[in-house]
Amino acid sequence: MDTVLTLDPALPKRRGVEEAIRRAVETGSLAVGARLPSARDLAEDLGVARGTVVSAVDDLVAEGLLEARPRSGVFVAREAGAGVVPVPTVPAPPPRLDLRPGRPESGSFPATRWAAAMRRAVAGLPAEPDDDGAGSARLRSELAAYLARARGVQAAPDSIVVTSGYRSAVAVLAMSLRKRGAGHVAIEDPALPGSDTAWRALGWRVTDLPVDARGARTDALDLTMDVAVLTPAHQFPLGGALDAQRRRDAVQWARRASGLIVEDDYDGEFRFDRRPVAALQRADPERVVYVGSASKTLDTRLRLGWLVVPHELVAPVRHATLALTGGVPLLDQLALAELIGSGDIERHIRRQRREYARRREYLQDAAAAVGLALPGIPAGLQAVIPLRDGLGPTADQDGVVRAGGLVTHALQRYTRSLTRPPALVVGFSTPSRAAFEPAIDALLGAIGAAPLPHGETPPAGRPVTAPPRPPRAGS
Repeated sequence: MDTVLTLDPALPKRRGVEEAIRRAVETGSLAVGARLPSARDLAEDLGVARGTVVSAVDDLVAEGLLEARPRSGVFVAREAGAGVVPVPTVPAPPPRLDLRPGRPESGSFPATRWAAAMRRAVAGLPAEPDDDGAGSARLRSELAAYLARARGVQAAPDSIVVTSGYRSAVAVLAMSLRKRGAGHVAIEDPALPGSDTAWRALGWRVTDLPVDARGARTDALDLTMDVAVLTPAHQFPLGGALDAQRRRDAVQWARRASGLIVEDDYDGEFRFDRRPVAALQRADPERVVYVGSASKTLDTRLRLGWLVVPHELVAPVRHATLALTGGVPLLDQLALAELIGSGDIERHIRRQRREYARRREYLQDAAAAVGLALPGIPAGLQAVIPLRDGLGPTADQDGVVRAGGLVTHALQRYTRSLTRPPALVVGFSTPSRAAFEPAIDALLGAIGAAPLPHGETPPAGRPVTAPPRPPRAGS
């Protein structure tokens, strides 16, 4: 291989591959228009798994640094610095009290059961490839049954395409639809950072879709739009749900506009006060593309996701998946299929649902005790805490809040153009069980809302506290 890439040992392997490619582009070793070596060659030279290289390249394609051309390969699309926020090569030390959203509980990954599932997958490895571009037939069959049970999704195995995570799913979908002439997408604001990246990189016009207490403002969808990206079950990050009338309105819009709804069901299994509402996809499987992943149920590093697509999109999405990513590592797919088929994943989700429900209730009661209220429904892995009277630590330019050993995010991190009152987005699922309550104590102290001793008069301008904080678990 002519281009020499070197990994930074301080970085995780996938991130290291990304940074090695970026450095090669910055230094000119890979010029604009140059063809990247094959994933197999890169993996061999860097000493990593091919799947690691595929995932890293997939992210850089979604970012717009690289371009995948069907039957030709992957090419450098632009210079590394053009329109890209520089990424530090040395990661910051891990925080002592981590309340960043979007992560399952630290240490909760069912490693023993995953290892057993992987052993069974290896033992039963098919003699011939079990993947035609849509993913393992075994996994797609298990997913179809699981999604019907857990989320009410109407899916045949043939309508499912397995991807290497949510971003990969969106990238292949955006590419497939762009080739069919679509070009205008509405995306919720606020939303996950980078939720618009793949669409913009592929030439889509992006319109910010406002969100209020009833969910996405579906009345803002118009007939010029081809796609609407929604989080109906649990809006990220505000925490509400799309109400029944707006769910109906969204489907009616898709039918009138001959458009598609992309349903991001990132944590739909985690509703605490009732059985989760069925996925929006059930209302019209030919107008709603369902996107799910294992990142919130198992681990963000697993990088396994799936699309449930209308029949007319199955072939284009399969083709785009092969062109952009080369597919998803088969053993990981088969291990997930084993985990679903054995019932282990549903038992794991039930355990985590109980734990996250306990945590949200603790956070809600602790916040109420100092006069703060959590908007949204009791669900998910994060909650918004509105700030009042200028209270709270300041965020850096990336919307990250650090106070002592505590780190969390400001709501501004998730907004693109629509202004919001100041608030924190707190990942109550993230800490280990031992660190959770100390993290909440530190959080309330950091926003200037530590509970007052019994009988003390609040300072001027501060509301009287609610009843005392709940006791710690086990006390």
